[in-house]
Amino acid sequence: MDTSELYLFLSLSNFLSFRRTAEHCAVTPSTLSRTIARMEEELSAKLFERDNQTVELTAAGKKFKEFASEYYLNYLKIKEELKAVSETMTGNLKIFCSVTACVCLLPELLNQYRFLYPNIDLKIETGDAALALDKIINHEADLSIAAIPPHIPQGLITHGFTKIPLVFIAPKKIPQQWLKKGEIDMTTVPYVVSEQGALRKEINVWFNRKNIKPNVIAQVAGNEAIVSLVALGMGIAIIPEAVLMQSSSAGDVQIIDRPNDITPFNVGLCTNQSKNKDKAVKAFIEVARTCMPKELTFKNIS
Repeated sequence: MDTSELYLFLSLSNFLSFRRTAEHCAVTPSTLSRTIARMEEELSAKLFERDNQTVELTAAGKKFKEFASEYYLNYLKIKEELKAVSETMTGNLKIFCSVTACVCLLPELLNQYRFLYPNIDLKIETGDAALALDKIINHEADLSIAAIPPHIPQGLITHGFTKIPLVFIAPKKIPQQWLKKGEIDMTTVPYVVSEQGALRKEINVWFNRKNIKPNVIAQVAGNEAIVSLVALGMGIAIIPEAVLMQSSSAGDVQIIDRPNDITPFNVGLCTNQSKNKDKAVKAFIEVARTCMPKELTFKNIS
């Protein structure tokens, strides 16, 4: 149930009249009746005794009224406090992220933040995910959405929120010369890799662990372009699954492995230590704690 339903319940518990309550709350008596019935069903308890003449709270209704009154008053209080904060907080906030992060992680976060702090001027810059930390180090952004590395560069503060798995992808039609005994030969197959950043470091570690001297056919700035090159048949690649989900070329590639020996990316917000106490930055991080999913999974991708 939501606060509007609690308001209807509290109003009816005071007026003890469906007609007067409906008039006061500007709803129809049938809407009010359905709302109370739905609340009673949800609570598995009868809240009112009513007949054609009278309406009375039951013992359960009186108990629930105590809770509802306290909850609703606290809701009104925090609503006023947030309104006061949002009206007084002004300024600019520049955020850097990849196109994929913008699509997958930002919509709900931005909606909530803009609702709470409408006077903050938000500026969003998109680009290669590999540049996310550099944008903060060089003071070109206040916050960035980034894959958080094991070792944080000095002067940066990170807040990890979301796990994103990595997957190996190949073209839908795999060339015969890439196969050995019916399977892709990972030691000779051509690879499409990112030029720099966390993804490049992760694949390099994987190559070393597997004793593979990779046949790198292309190096790409920006993970989104990797999917397109794989779809064209240039090679295979490892990418965050979120990138594949958002790609227009997703239908032209296939997932060939979900490696257990490569840790999912820990994705979150990064800011400069000097900006960490900025009110707009702190508020954005707090909103992110409630809005960013703990893990992104994509069951619709095979």
